Formats: sequence, C-alpha cells, structure tokens
Amino acid sequence: MTTEASAEFTEGGIASRQNQQGRAFAWSLCAPFLTSPTDRWISDYTTSDRHRFEIVPRAGGEVSWHTKKAARTGLVEWRDFAKTAANALDLAVKNDGGVVTVFPQLAAAVASRKKVRRQDQPLVAWFFNTNFGRDVRSKIAKRALSGVDRFVVHSTVEIEAYAAHLQLSPSRFEFVPVQYGGTIQTDEEDNEQPFVLATGSGFRDYATFFDAMRLLDMPAKVVAGDRVLEGLTPPPNVEIISGIDRDEINRLTRRARVNVIPINDEGLTGGIITIVGTFRHGRGLVVSDRSGIDDYVRHDDNSLVVPLRDPAAMAEAIEAMFTDADLRQRLGSAAATFADQYCTDTAVAAELERILDLVVSSRAGR
Repeated sequence: MTTEASAEFTEGGIASRQNQQGRAFAWSLCAPFLTSPTDRWISDYTTSDRHRFEIVPRAGGEVSWHTKKAARTGLVEWRDFAKTAANALDLAVKNDGGVVTVFPQLAAAVASRKKVRRQDQPLVAWFFNTNFGRDVRSKIAKRALSGVDRFVVHSTVEIEAYAAHLQLSPSRFEFVPVQYGGTIQTDEEDNEQPFVLATGSGFRDYATFFDAMRLLDMPAKVVAGDRVLEGLTPPPNVEIISGIDRDEINRLTRRARVNVIPINDEGLTGGIITIVGTFRHGRGLVVSDRSGIDDYVRHDDNSLVVPLRDPAAMAEAIEAMFTDADLRQRLGSAAATFADQYCTDTAVAAELERILDLVVSSRAGR
C-alpha cells in the first residue's frame, strides 16, 4: 500500500493488521433466516473493500417467528443456535476475523462460546431486541454478553435500558433504523372494495382493534398468528387471513385503504418491522402510541397516532383516513420519504460499515 493510500485509510478510522496489509477484515455472518451460503443480507449492499462477509448457515433450518406456538426460545432452538455459534466462531478464528450475529439469541450463543473457549474475536450483535428473563439461561446470557463489542438496536429507548440491565456503557450500543429488504409491490389501492388492514403478531392489541371495528361500518382484514388472536372474537366485518406469504401481505398493504398497527405497551418497543414495511410501500398508518416508535412515527406527518387501548380514538382515526383521500396521500408520501431516506438496504448497509469500522479501529487501538 502506498503512503498516500495509507494516509487516506487512516483518515477513515481503520488501522487493523488485515487492512494495513491490503486485505478486507473477514466477518462470519449468522442469522436465523440465513440457511444457505448464497442467501442475501444488507452486507451485500456495502460498498467499501474494508470488510468481507461469509455466511454461516443456520443449523437446523429456518424458523418462522410469526407462526411459532411459543413466544420464548425453546431448547431445540437453543441447541441449533449453539451449533451455529460454534461454526461462526470457528470460521472467525480461521480467518482471523470477527462475527456478526442477527437477533439476540445468536449474539448470546456466540458470546457464551467465546467465554468458554477464552477467545476474543470481535463480535457485533445486530438487531439486539429482547426481553430479559430470570431463568438460568437468561442469567448465563447476561454474563456472556459483556463479550459483545457493539450492540445494534432499532429504537433509541433500548440503549439506556439494555445498557443498564447488562451493566455496560451506552457507548457500546448503536441505533440504526430497521431496513426493509423485500420486494416493493406496485398494487394500487382497492377502490372497488376498500378495506382496512391490520397485520403482525408482536405485542399486538387486536382486542382494541376489534372493538374499534365494531364501531365502524367498513370491512377489515387481519393477518396475524394464532397465538396473538387466541381467545378473541372478531366482529362480523373483520376477516382473519392465514397461510399467505410475505409478498401477499405486502400486496394487501398496498391495496388497503387504511393500514393499522394496534400495539400494546409490553416490552420496550413493538411493531417497528411492520411500520417500516408499510412506509416503504408508500402507506401511512393508524398506530397505537407506545414507547420506541417515535424514532419512526410522526403524528399527522406519516401516521395518525392514537392512545393505547382506546377503541373510540382508533375508530375515529381509521374513519378519518378511510374517508379522506388527500389525508391518505399526504401521510403516505411522508411515510415513503422517511423510509427511502433511512430504511433501505443501501442506507442501512452504510451504517453497518460505519459500525464495523468502529469495532476494527477500536480493536487496533488496544
């Protein structure tokens, strides 16, 4: 590497041994949804030559988080995570590189494996969104997670909460908006048979949504897992849909006259993935007000925000959007603008590069 190139490289904040020798830093990448070495993630949208990525396929195959019967991670899943973590760490040691995990279970599994093996490969925990339990596995995971170099969270309220629980500096946490990496459907709003749509299973409040729809004379559709709907009786104007894929859900999102995310106040945040997916399809929302969503949602800008557990307020907001095409257009345009700026694969890949640069440079400075 020339002196000029070395100076330029140092200005970028990276001074790792690998990069000083002109090689990209190697990252083993593992996620529950990555089951093949040819699968794609936001790492495919990075543009620099400072990092390279190799997928470690999930042991045991992919699990659908929306159709799981139990909310918690079971023993069989933990076994699969442990094997995936071992494979990812083995590859990182072989490549003299690090590990990037997606979702907290894999972060805990890799961190635990690092501690047992007394290895110190760099570890970045992407999409670290969890509720800490009090069982033995949660306590073990909590101790092990001190081995994570950077936690990436998708709402700012999570930073202080996780830092306090793990007794770590907030500087170890980075906020990055959720990205939507799927196909953008092009269906138009259904004006012949207009309907309201509510989707998702995480921290949802369909009881309030059903009560709101009982106050309205318009059809609605709900796409959600059986677990979140258990014990609830929808009104006659609400159709429950199951067994459809993500592309069809996105088509419904585009076709719906009003999209609703009824959320409760459990956990630190909820509904963010659905919020971003709806915004990327150019649709505004009626959404329940709760912590963690204000990084994305702006009342009367890209959404109508209603109080928690208030069917009358939700019904009023739904009716306002349903009957006002100009309002829908204004909210949808602002939603698309926000998502195009912050929530694309390209935008978030730039954040991934920034965080990996920080980790490598901080390791080099030890």
